[in-house]
Amino acid sequence: MIKKIMSLCLVTVLLALAAVGCGGKTETVDSGVQQKEAPQGNEAQEEKGEYNFTFVSPLVNHEYWMAVEEGVQQGAKENGVNVNVLGDTKVDVDVMVKYIDTAIASKVDGIVTMALSPAAIGPAIDRAADAGIPVVLVDTDAPDSKREAYVGTSNYDAGYEAGTAMINVTGGKAKIGIIRGTEGQETDNDRIKGFQDAIKDQADMEILTTEACNSDMLTATQKAQDMLKAYPEMNAIFGSEGTGAVAAGKVITEQNRVGEIRVIGFDDTAECLDYIRDGVVDGTVVQKPNYMGAKAIEMLTQLNRGEALEETLINSGVTLVTKDNVESYKTE
Repeated sequence: MIKKIMSLCLVTVLLALAAVGCGGKTETVDSGVQQKEAPQGNEAQEEKGEYNFTFVSPLVNHEYWMAVEEGVQQGAKENGVNVNVLGDTKVDVDVMVKYIDTAIASKVDGIVTMALSPAAIGPAIDRAADAGIPVVLVDTDAPDSKREAYVGTSNYDAGYEAGTAMINVTGGKAKIGIIRGTEGQETDNDRIKGFQDAIKDQADMEILTTEACNSDMLTATQKAQDMLKAYPEMNAIFGSEGTGAVAAGKVITEQNRVGEIRVIGFDDTAECLDYIRDGVVDGTVVQKPNYMGAKAIEMLTQLNRGEALEETLINSGVTLVTKDNVESYKTE
């Protein structure tokens, strides 16, 4: 009987050891935070000969940032490195700073993120650089920080493209409402400035109001409803990030005002593309988020290998997508 008990105990211990030995990367979601664990710093290099990077996302559940993450993971696969993802389900610059500091404390080999607010995130980027951790920014730059490189859209040029598109669809006669992302966000500021400059010489075009939605669809929808009610003369809406045009599309569809209210947006979310196919949204300025993510990882890998970067500022470019090219723009 004693031998049987000892045998059972031995089996139990062996099973427990096997379970520990089979452990791997995990993904947890807690209070809106997504984190994918990976070996850290030198440990990762010693065990697998790989570098360990962290991608700090401003909005893990947004289609655009999910596309950036896909590019990041693609770049990780191509370069043989690990990538840990940190982010929240709502835009919060303080949370982003906290995650950058978490990555620094973990002694990662590099960080990819975006400068939601250069003034707020710049010091965190500098702390990483001072700790010997290179930072590559995507989408929104912080040129005065110690970041190593930037890959992304020239947001001013993209906004100018959107303004030109609005002139074309309205015939240069428009009373415009703008739905932006976060108040004060540099990305939106540059796009709106480009948009304003594009239309400034059009005597019959005027921006009536600009409202922030914090990249939240419910908020953006409410803003679209409110501005159309407050300004009965409004006949055009510009969404300067991926939420505004879709929200406008929902509202003008519900109000049976398709064709009466012209809409230009940003990014190629599935809903936005469907609205373009249906003639609800006139066009959207599409960025290249996959390319941004993959290129950022490639650059961090080069830096860790001691290789000099050929370029430190890369304009990833944009494409205006309309009903004419909605089915073909990805292959053009």
